[in-house]
Amino acid sequence: MESREAKGNSWRAWPANALTLINLGAGALVCWWAASEFDLGWAPAEWLASLGVMESWMGITGASERRIAGIQFMLLVWMTGQLCDVLDGAVARWMGAEGAQGAMLDSMADLVSAGLAPSFVGMALMMEWQVTGIVPQAWSGSGVLPLALMAAAAWRLARFATQAAAKTEPETPGRYDFQGIPAPFAAVYWGGLLWIWAQCDPAQCQWLWAAGLLGATLLPWGMVSRWPQVGFKHWGADRGWDVMRMAWLISVVVVCLLLGTKGVAIALISYPLLGVVSHRLLPYKMP
Repeated sequence: MESREAKGNSWRAWPANALTLINLGAGALVCWWAASEFDLGWAPAEWLASLGVMESWMGITGASERRIAGIQFMLLVWMTGQLCDVLDGAVARWMGAEGAQGAMLDSMADLVSAGLAPSFVGMALMMEWQVTGIVPQAWSGSGVLPLALMAAAAWRLARFATQAAAKTEPETPGRYDFQGIPAPFAAVYWGGLLWIWAQCDPAQCQWLWAAGLLGATLLPWGMVSRWPQVGFKHWGADRGWDVMRMAWLISVVVVCLLLGTKGVAIALISYPLLGVVSHRLLPYKMP
Protein backbone atom coordinates (compact mmCIF):
# COMPACT_ATOMS: atom_id res chain seq x y z
CA MET A 1 0.00 0.00 0.00
CA GLU A 2 2.79 2.39 0.89
CA SER A 3 4.56 1.60 -2.37
CA ARG A 4 1.42 2.41 -4.37
CA GLU A 5 0.94 5.62 -2.45
CA ALA A 6 4.58 6.60 -3.08
CA LYS A 7 4.17 5.95 -6.78
CA GLY A 8 0.98 7.95 -6.83
CA ASN A 9 2.73 10.92 -5.23
CA SER A 10 5.87 10.71 -7.36
CA TRP A 11 4.52 13.42 -9.65
CA ARG A 12 5.09 15.90 -6.84
CA ALA A 13 8.84 15.72 -7.47
CA TRP A 14 8.55 16.52 -11.17
CA PRO A 15 8.52 20.34 -10.94
CA ALA A 16 11.58 20.51 -8.66
CA ASN A 17 13.44 17.89 -10.69
CA ALA A 18 12.64 19.77 -13.90
CA LEU A 19 14.22 22.92 -12.43
CA THR A 20 17.27 20.92 -11.38
CA LEU A 21 17.64 19.44 -14.84
CA ILE A 22 17.39 22.92 -16.40
CA ASN A 23 20.30 23.95 -14.17
CA LEU A 24 22.22 20.87 -15.30
CA GLY A 25 21.53 21.58 -18.97
CA ALA A 26 22.48 25.24 -18.63
CA GLY A 27 25.80 24.29 -17.04
CA ALA A 28 26.50 21.76 -19.80
CA LEU A 29 25.84 24.38 -22.49
CA VAL A 30 28.17 26.86 -20.79
CA CYS A 31 30.91 24.19 -20.63
CA TRP A 32 30.45 23.43 -24.32
CA TRP A 33 30.48 27.07 -25.39
CA ALA A 34 33.49 27.92 -23.22
CA ALA A 35 35.48 25.01 -24.67
CA SER A 36 34.35 25.40 -28.30
CA GLU A 37 36.08 28.68 -29.15
CA PHE A 38 39.21 30.43 -27.92
CA ASP A 39 37.39 33.77 -27.62
CA LEU A 40 34.41 33.47 -25.31
CA GLY A 41 31.16 34.49 -26.96
CA TRP A 42 31.67 33.21 -30.50
CA ALA A 43 30.32 29.71 -29.85
CA PRO A 44 26.96 30.86 -28.40
CA ALA A 45 26.79 33.52 -31.14
CA GLU A 46 27.18 30.84 -33.80
CA TRP A 47 24.55 28.76 -32.03
CA LEU A 48 22.12 31.69 -32.13
CA ALA A 49 22.94 32.27 -35.80
CA SER A 50 22.27 28.60 -36.61
CA LEU A 51 18.80 29.01 -35.09
CA GLY A 52 18.21 32.16 -37.15
CA VAL A 53 17.61 34.40 -34.14
CA MET A 54 20.91 36.29 -33.92
CA GLU A 55 19.56 39.55 -35.38
CA SER A 56 16.50 39.43 -33.14
CA TRP A 57 18.66 38.78 -30.08
CA MET A 58 21.00 41.66 -30.92
CA GLY A 59 17.98 43.90 -31.32
CA ILE A 60 16.65 42.90 -27.90
CA THR A 61 19.98 43.35 -26.09
CA GLY A 62 21.26 46.33 -28.08
CA ALA A 63 24.61 44.58 -28.64
CA SER A 64 26.65 46.02 -31.50
CA GLU A 65 28.96 42.99 -31.84
CA ARG A 66 28.05 39.36 -32.39
CA ARG A 67 30.61 38.20 -29.83
CA ILE A 68 29.16 40.48 -27.14
CA ALA A 69 25.68 39.25 -28.02
CA GLY A 70 26.97 35.69 -27.62
CA ILE A 71 28.38 36.45 -24.19
CA GLN A 72 25.09 38.03 -23.14
CA PHE A 73 23.17 34.94 -24.23
CA MET A 74 25.68 32.67 -22.52
CA LEU A 75 25.24 34.60 -19.28
CA LEU A 76 21.45 34.52 -19.62
CA VAL A 77 21.49 30.73 -19.96
CA TRP A 78 23.95 30.30 -17.09
CA MET A 79 22.15 32.60 -14.65
CA THR A 80 18.79 31.06 -15.58
CA GLY A 81 20.24 27.76 -14.46
CA GLN A 82 21.38 29.33 -11.20
CA LEU A 83 17.92 30.77 -10.63
CA CYS A 84 16.46 27.29 -11.11
CA ASP A 85 18.98 26.03 -8.55
CA VAL A 86 17.67 28.59 -6.06
CA LEU A 87 14.05 27.61 -6.71
CA ASP A 88 14.19 23.81 -6.92
CA GLY A 89 14.60 23.25 -3.19
CA ALA A 90 11.78 25.64 -2.32
CA VAL A 91 9.52 24.00 -4.90
CA ALA A 92 10.34 20.54 -3.54
CA ARG A 93 9.43 21.64 0.00
CA TRP A 94 6.25 23.33 -1.19
CA MET A 95 5.19 20.20 -3.09
CA GLY A 96 6.12 17.93 -0.18
CA ALA A 97 8.59 16.09 -2.38
CA GLU A 98 11.89 16.39 -0.54
CA GLY A 99 13.96 13.24 -0.86
CA ALA A 100 17.42 11.73 -1.15
CA GLN A 101 17.18 11.29 -4.92
CA GLY A 102 16.27 14.94 -5.50
CA ALA A 103 19.09 16.09 -3.23
CA MET A 104 21.60 13.90 -5.08
CA LEU A 105 20.33 15.12 -8.45
CA ASP A 106 20.75 18.71 -7.25
CA SER A 107 24.35 18.02 -6.22
CA MET A 108 25.13 16.46 -9.60
CA ALA A 109 23.66 19.48 -11.39
CA ASP A 110 25.68 21.85 -9.18
CA LEU A 111 28.86 19.96 -9.96
CA VAL A 112 28.35 20.80 -13.65
CA SER A 113 26.88 24.31 -13.44
CA ALA A 114 28.90 25.52 -10.44
CA GLY A 115 32.01 23.36 -10.75
CA LEU A 116 32.82 22.48 -14.35
CA ALA A 117 31.25 25.57 -15.93
CA PRO A 118 33.16 28.20 -13.89
CA SER A 119 36.34 26.17 -14.38
CA PHE A 120 35.89 26.21 -18.17
CA VAL A 121 34.95 29.89 -18.25
CA GLY A 122 37.78 30.77 -15.87
CA MET A 123 40.41 28.99 -17.97
CA ALA A 124 39.11 30.59 -21.17
CA LEU A 125 39.14 34.05 -19.61
CA MET A 126 42.64 33.62 -18.17
CA MET A 127 43.91 32.58 -21.62
CA GLU A 128 42.22 35.58 -23.24
CA TRP A 129 43.76 37.87 -20.66
CA GLN A 130 47.18 36.36 -21.29
CA VAL A 131 46.89 36.98 -25.04
CA THR A 132 45.73 40.57 -24.51
CA GLY A 133 48.62 41.26 -22.12
CA ILE A 134 46.57 41.59 -18.95
CA VAL A 135 48.27 38.64 -17.23
CA PRO A 136 51.81 39.44 -16.01
CA GLN A 137 54.53 37.44 -17.76
CA ALA A 138 55.53 35.77 -14.51
CA TRP A 139 52.03 34.28 -14.27
CA SER A 140 51.84 32.93 -17.80
CA GLY A 141 50.86 29.48 -16.53
CA SER A 142 47.95 30.72 -14.42
CA GLY A 143 45.39 29.63 -17.00
CA VAL A 144 45.08 26.22 -15.34
CA LEU A 145 44.36 27.60 -11.86
CA PRO A 146 40.55 27.73 -12.32
CA LEU A 147 40.57 23.93 -12.45
CA ALA A 148 40.67 24.15 -8.65
CA LEU A 149 37.03 25.30 -8.78
CA MET A 150 35.97 21.93 -10.15
CA ALA A 151 37.84 20.07 -7.44
CA ALA A 152 36.51 22.35 -4.70
CA ALA A 153 32.92 22.00 -5.89
CA ALA A 154 33.25 18.21 -6.00
CA TRP A 155 34.75 18.14 -2.50
CA ARG A 156 32.09 20.43 -1.04
CA LEU A 157 29.19 18.58 -2.66
CA ALA A 158 30.59 15.20 -1.59
CA ARG A 159 30.85 16.49 1.98
CA PHE A 160 27.24 17.63 1.82
CA ALA A 161 26.10 14.26 0.46
CA THR A 162 28.01 12.39 3.15
CA GLN A 163 26.45 14.48 5.90
CA ALA A 164 23.00 14.04 4.39
CA ALA A 165 23.45 10.25 4.21
CA ALA A 166 24.56 10.22 7.85
CA LYS A 167 21.50 12.36 8.71
CA THR A 168 23.65 15.00 10.38
CA GLU A 169 23.08 18.73 10.00
CA PRO A 170 24.99 19.66 6.79
CA GLU A 171 24.98 23.38 7.26
CA THR A 172 25.45 25.79 10.12
CA PRO A 173 22.33 26.22 12.25
CA GLY A 174 21.11 29.56 13.46
CA ARG A 175 22.04 32.77 11.74
CA TYR A 176 24.44 31.24 9.20
CA ASP A 177 23.21 29.34 6.19
CA PHE A 178 26.45 27.72 5.06
CA GLN A 179 29.78 26.36 6.20
CA GLY A 180 32.10 27.42 3.42
CA ILE A 181 31.21 29.46 0.36
CA PRO A 182 28.33 27.76 -1.49
CA ALA A 183 29.30 26.18 -4.81
CA PRO A 184 26.80 28.21 -6.93
CA PHE A 185 28.63 31.39 -5.93
CA ALA A 186 31.51 30.23 -8.18
CA ALA A 187 29.11 30.46 -11.14
CA VAL A 188 27.94 33.92 -10.06
CA TYR A 189 31.52 35.10 -9.50
CA TRP A 190 32.94 33.99 -12.84
CA GLY A 191 29.75 34.96 -14.61
CA GLY A 192 30.21 38.43 -13.16
CA LEU A 193 33.82 38.61 -14.34
CA LEU A 194 32.72 37.48 -17.81
CA TRP A 195 30.09 40.23 -17.88
CA ILE A 196 32.68 42.82 -16.82
CA TRP A 197 35.08 41.62 -19.54
CA ALA A 198 32.35 42.04 -22.14
CA GLN A 199 31.82 45.65 -21.05
CA CYS A 200 35.45 46.69 -20.68
CA ASP A 201 38.09 48.05 -22.99
CA PRO A 202 41.06 45.67 -22.45
CA ALA A 203 43.35 48.64 -21.92
CA GLN A 204 41.20 49.73 -18.96
CA CYS A 205 40.76 46.29 -17.42
CA GLN A 206 44.26 45.46 -16.26
CA TRP A 207 42.88 45.11 -12.74
CA LEU A 208 40.48 42.36 -13.79
CA TRP A 209 43.22 39.73 -13.77
CA ALA A 210 43.68 40.21 -10.01
CA ALA A 211 39.98 39.46 -9.47
CA GLY A 212 40.39 36.37 -11.64
CA LEU A 213 43.37 35.22 -9.60
CA LEU A 214 41.31 35.53 -6.41
CA GLY A 215 38.52 33.55 -8.03
CA ALA A 216 40.91 30.78 -9.06
CA THR A 217 42.73 30.45 -5.72
CA LEU A 218 41.00 31.88 -2.65
CA LEU A 219 37.47 31.10 -3.85
CA PRO A 220 38.09 27.31 -4.10
CA TRP A 221 39.76 27.40 -0.68
CA GLY A 222 36.73 29.20 0.75
CA MET A 223 34.39 26.62 -0.79
CA VAL A 224 36.02 23.66 1.00
CA SER A 225 36.57 25.51 4.27
CA ARG A 226 34.30 25.58 7.33
CA TRP A 227 34.09 29.34 7.00
CA PRO A 228 30.70 30.55 8.34
CA GLN A 229 28.81 32.19 5.49
CA VAL A 230 25.74 34.35 5.90
CA GLY A 231 22.86 33.61 3.57
CA PHE A 232 19.47 35.19 3.10
CA LYS A 233 17.11 32.47 4.32
CA HIS A 234 16.51 33.63 7.88
CA TRP A 235 15.01 37.08 7.51
CA GLY A 236 13.10 38.08 10.64
CA ALA A 237 14.86 35.67 12.99
CA ASP A 238 17.23 38.30 14.39
CA ARG A 239 16.96 42.06 13.90
CA GLY A 240 20.70 42.66 14.13
CA TRP A 241 21.42 40.16 11.37
CA ASP A 242 18.61 41.56 9.25
CA VAL A 243 20.21 44.99 9.51
CA MET A 244 23.58 43.51 8.53
CA ARG A 245 22.14 41.81 5.45
CA MET A 246 20.20 44.88 4.37
CA ALA A 247 23.20 47.17 4.89
CA TRP A 248 25.29 44.92 2.66
CA LEU A 249 22.65 44.80 -0.08
CA ILE A 250 22.25 48.59 -0.08
CA SER A 251 26.03 49.07 -0.11
CA VAL A 252 26.38 46.70 -3.08
CA VAL A 253 23.76 48.59 -5.09
CA VAL A 254 25.36 51.95 -4.33
CA VAL A 255 28.88 50.74 -5.16
CA CYS A 256 27.72 49.20 -8.45
CA LEU A 257 25.90 52.38 -9.47
CA LEU A 258 28.85 54.62 -8.60
CA LEU A 259 31.74 52.51 -9.89
CA GLY A 260 30.15 50.51 -12.71
CA THR A 261 32.14 47.42 -13.65
CA LYS A 262 34.64 47.94 -10.83
CA GLY A 263 31.71 48.15 -8.44
CA VAL A 264 30.46 44.77 -9.66
CA ALA A 265 33.89 43.26 -8.98
CA ILE A 266 33.92 44.77 -5.48
CA ALA A 267 30.42 43.40 -4.84
CA LEU A 268 31.49 39.91 -5.90
CA ILE A 269 34.53 39.96 -3.66
CA SER A 270 32.58 41.40 -0.72
CA TYR A 271 30.08 38.54 -0.45
CA PRO A 272 32.50 35.89 0.86
CA LEU A 273 33.76 38.44 3.37
CA LEU A 274 30.25 39.10 4.69
CA GLY A 275 30.32 36.01 6.91
CA VAL A 276 33.62 36.97 8.55
CA VAL A 277 32.60 40.59 9.12
CA SER A 278 29.20 39.56 10.47
CA HIS A 279 30.78 36.94 12.71
CA ARG A 280 33.04 39.60 14.22
CA LEU A 281 30.38 42.29 14.65
CA LEU A 282 27.57 39.97 15.70
CA PRO A 283 29.36 36.96 17.19
CA TYR A 284 27.56 33.65 17.29
CA LYS A 285 28.92 30.58 19.00
CA MET A 286 29.44 27.80 16.48
CA PRO A 287 28.48 24.27 17.56
